[in-house]
Amino acid sequence: MKNLFAIIIAVLVVGSVLLILNDHTSLFASGKRTGDNSVAVNDRVNSLKIDVPSSNTVIIPEERDDVKAELKGKGNLIVSSKGDEIKVEVKRKWFSWMSFNHDSELTVFIPEHFDRSMDINIGSGSLVFEGESSSEPMVLDTLRTDMSSGNLELTDIKTAKFVHSGSSGSLIVDRFSAKEGAVEISSGDVELIEYSGPLKGELSSGKMDVEMAELKGDISFDLSSGNVDLDLPDDSSFTLTGEASSGNISSEFPLKSQKVDDGDISGTHGSGQYDIEISVSSGDVRIY
Repeated sequence: MKNLFAIIIAVLVVGSVLLILNDHTSLFASGKRTGDNSVAVNDRVNSLKIDVPSSNTVIIPEERDDVKAELKGKGNLIVSSKGDEIKVEVKRKWFSWMSFNHDSELTVFIPEHFDRSMDINIGSGSLVFEGESSSEPMVLDTLRTDMSSGNLELTDIKTAKFVHSGSSGSLIVDRFSAKEGAVEISSGDVELIEYSGPLKGELSSGKMDVEMAELKGDISFDLSSGNVDLDLPDDSSFTLTGEASSGNISSEFPLKSQKVDDGDISGTHGSGQYDIEISVSSGDVRIY
């Protein structure tokens, strides 16, 4: 019995030490940290990373030459630079894990002229990132987002490459343009509004609603289980190829050379300029 008690005490002590070290990783990590939670952005900076395990976060582009962050609530805010990368992260203090109240608010101010790569990683909570307007969007080379759970909203953004990976939660993208776009979700809801550009969607389970502002590239969906609604402009030109093992693929557009066979569907609308390829193991896809 004494041995068991000693083991339990040892485990608690080791766990506490590890949590303390995790909260103070900056003591051992390389890279420059600033006391005022801001880092200047120069021509050598190619990447901005935001890592938030659990907070309500807002990213605000504005006229400035640095990245600055403000945290209200629990957590240790770190703004650091290393090489060509600036990183904003929030770490929980070791004793805060014992509390049920993990609410905190993070505001990140970034230069509106920053046009390189951004990586956003959220564990839970919410994150909102908006450009100035649809006529003056935030322009980026690459935007990567990774979400375990929570809510992510992206508005008025134009990027060459967009990649989203989500375990669960909600993604809302509005007035968004990409030359290359990919969305992968294990479970959750995705809503793309006034989206423009190519798109690859992969769903293990969940729902995806896509409203295309204009069809300007190929589209593909791979569904293990879930539902997709694809809203296309009336003047869209595409070639549809759909295969369904179990489920349904339907098109409200009149298709030339239409073929329907045991759940599969193919045909062209307009000139057939862009390819729409759909693979469904189980679920429903509606094109309208």
